[in-house]
Amino acid sequence: MKLQKEVYSILILTIFLFILFKAMNKKLVGLELKEKPKGLALKAILFVQTINNFTVQNMGEKHGKRMSAYIGSVFIYILLANMMGLLGLQSPTSNYSVTLVLAIISFCLIQHAKIDQNGIKGYFKGFFEPFFPFVIPNFFGTVAPLISLSLRLFGNVLSGTVIMTLLYTFTAWLSSFVPLIGGFNFIGVVVAPVLHLYFDMFSAFLQAFIFISLTSILIAVEYAE
Repeated sequence: MKLQKEVYSILILTIFLFILFKAMNKKLVGLELKEKPKGLALKAILFVQTINNFTVQNMGEKHGKRMSAYIGSVFIYILLANMMGLLGLQSPTSNYSVTLVLAIISFCLIQHAKIDQNGIKGYFKGFFEPFFPFVIPNFFGTVAPLISLSLRLFGNVLSGTVIMTLLYTFTAWLSSFVPLIGGFNFIGVVVAPVLHLYFDMFSAFLQAFIFISLTSILIAVEYAE
């Protein structure tokens, strides 16, 4: 059975993140109490503080600190996964299976927040409010975040991949008309970096930020009710 290209990207990304987190852990563990952090340790501390502030601002002190580890982890994973196109690899998030799994985890946390706030009885009772016939729209309203989170991320990343593939195909065709050097896609080399800057850098950050923003807001809404 032939493995999908995204599987190799997922393995590479997982190994890289494992090495990165081990290196960060080593730096932080070896940090003296009065020692001023620098380098990798400083970056790790600043990132954790930023994510903590983000989640606390959206969810409040109690729930924000509990959810910050997941929010920070999924942000790093999506950000780096979206950027793998810069290395000539297939982005894991261009596979719907990956974005669906991430959305399922967020969906389960949203439902947990709802149960935590209303209890099991209140959770199921909410499907039939204000009247019994509302069970159908209430059910689809509950499932909607799962579909929205998974398809939004998948669609945006896949569209960027398709556009870049079409661009390279078109520039290679144009380059073929130039004598002597037509076998080399020199037009693509000139044009592509600008679009890579958007699709693999700016859009990568934007999609990761949107995913964690929607997740944290949807969880906060359940706790606020």
